[in-house]
Amino acid sequence: MNDEWANLLRESRANPKLPLTATRNAFCGLADLGLLRVCGDDAGIFLQGQSTCDVAALKPGESRPGAFCNAKGRVIANFNMIRQGECYYLVLPADLAETIRKHLRIFVLRSKVSIENLTPRRGFIGLFGAGVTLPEGSVSDQSGNVLTMPVGQLAERTLIAAETATARRIWQYLQSSPDYVPVSPSAWRLKNIEEGLPGGTRATSEEFLPQMLNLDLLGGISYRKGCYTGQEVVARTHFLGHLKRRMFRLRTFGDREPGPGDPLYQGDVAEGQRIGLVVTAAPESEQAFQLLAVLPLDRTRSTSLRLFRPDGPAVEFLTMPYTFDVP
Repeated sequence: MNDEWANLLRESRANPKLPLTATRNAFCGLADLGLLRVCGDDAGIFLQGQSTCDVAALKPGESRPGAFCNAKGRVIANFNMIRQGECYYLVLPADLAETIRKHLRIFVLRSKVSIENLTPRRGFIGLFGAGVTLPEGSVSDQSGNVLTMPVGQLAERTLIAAETATARRIWQYLQSSPDYVPVSPSAWRLKNIEEGLPGGTRATSEEFLPQMLNLDLLGGISYRKGCYTGQEVVARTHFLGHLKRRMFRLRTFGDREPGPGDPLYQGDVAEGQRIGLVVTAAPESEQAFQLLAVLPLDRTRSTSLRLFRPDGPAVEFLTMPYTFDVP
């Protein structure tokens, strides 16, 4: 994590009344994201052999989701990747950035690849709206000084990752501009949830297959590419139809905000049975929260769900922006 950037955002959030939801031309600072840069003659080939997505098909300036898995096919971390020149930039959870860097280093061997964790030197800003206007002199370049990445399937948001000093200038520009409105960083998570985009932290690392996070529905898994770590399990699950869990969008009410790794229980049985885990959550009002959670496909619509404990707050299902079959 970039402590300097996190401190700046804490000072900027002195007003606790920042809106929890965002409209076009809103912006927020994000301190929970990390950034890896993978460069070198073999960078594309190397990442193709380690990630679930088709890196070879990624053109300069394009972005797509994906994941790194362990040998059992479980997601260590999911990411959004963008290619600039001959380098690949991966946005992923800050608390997993160094873990992934070390994980990838194991497989470099003789490949001509460098892997840098830029997280301690980068600030992140989320912009709501398709158009991006940066202050003069802060332009996207192949050095990665300012990185802009479209977010979401409709690309109606933009993530900016910049060196801390540059991020500070952009932040000050946005704060002083009458064209932009500051919102809570939870508004970014809420929009991710509404778009069915999985988050991820150390709390849920190595818990789920990538299909359980709906990455196959988001273009984050290729079944036609060659081998990668965990590929055998991921492919077998797809081709033999063994997927038993998926990620659902939910809402709950109460005083306590859910978080990654919180359990969900089947509340209509005497003892209560834990059947799911929260992937990410965000407030939509003072006592209402939306969340994404992985649940079994055969016990969802007809199941009474409770959060935190068998007699905890009730949970209701919300519509996802994409479809999948539920028995």
